[in-house]
Amino acid sequence: MNTYKGDIIEESLSDKDILKDINIISTRVEKVTKEHQTPWLSQWTLDTIEVNDSQSDNLAKSLSKALDSKHGWYIDYRNDKYHYVIFKNRVFKLDRSKKSDYEKMIKYGLSVGTPDYQLPNFSNLPIDVLDTFLREANLNTYANENVKRVSSLRPGSNDYHFKKGDLTYHDTYFGATKFIGEEIVYKGSKATWGMNYYGFTVSNQISESLFDAILRPALMAGSGDNIPVRGPKEFINGKWKYTFKADGDLANFTGIEEVSKNGKVISRLYCHGGFIE
Repeated sequence: MNTYKGDIIEESLSDKDILKDINIISTRVEKVTKEHQTPWLSQWTLDTIEVNDSQSDNLAKSLSKALDSKHGWYIDYRNDKYHYVIFKNRVFKLDRSKKSDYEKMIKYGLSVGTPDYQLPNFSNLPIDVLDTFLREANLNTYANENVKRVSSLRPGSNDYHFKKGDLTYHDTYFGATKFIGEEIVYKGSKATWGMNYYGFTVSNQISESLFDAILRPALMAGSGDNIPVRGPKEFINGKWKYTFKADGDLANFTGIEEVSKNGKVISRLYCHGGFIE
């Protein structure tokens, strides 16, 4: 059974009763910022859903009727082959291999007031494929102390590689307790996605070996329901606490990571990234 996965913003629905019949696998509340272009809301409730192939068409029609008619809301869910994008009284079932399908949907979305940046775009590297790949890459590079670095590509750099299929992940950074780096994902020979980061220890008493001993277990815990660019939202190990807060999605995001000891921050990292065109 080819399952679809997607998201519903509860505030986009005029009839929330429909949620009772949907398989919701996680829920999170996000603060709305100016960039969201939804000034009538201070926050929204985001449900991640799974939809069976046999239910996908009928659910799309029902959701289309349940959507609020204002503000150009849409709901979407996708599998490896198809992508449903659902507006009020209009359903698009897109072939994920056809850019023309996405162009028609985007034209309609703009006509009903959906902000351009919110509309899903055609990509040779879909976000769900990238998400799965990054989760595996993260556990097979720096975070994993058993994985060895590869040869430096630039003087003084520390480098890691991970490859699966036609996707290659490369992480290169400089420094130890004050470090700067970049991660790039290639599809074939083309750089398709990337992230820049800068991290530093607040206390000079924190050594590189101690920093690694704290940070690596948090990163090896996985991203959980965070976007897979660092660690989980929270990880606690005795007196140590790790947090990572991200805004946006893999297409365009910023994030802040902190490690604390007994409630006092001892390191901080800033990152941002997204697709490369």
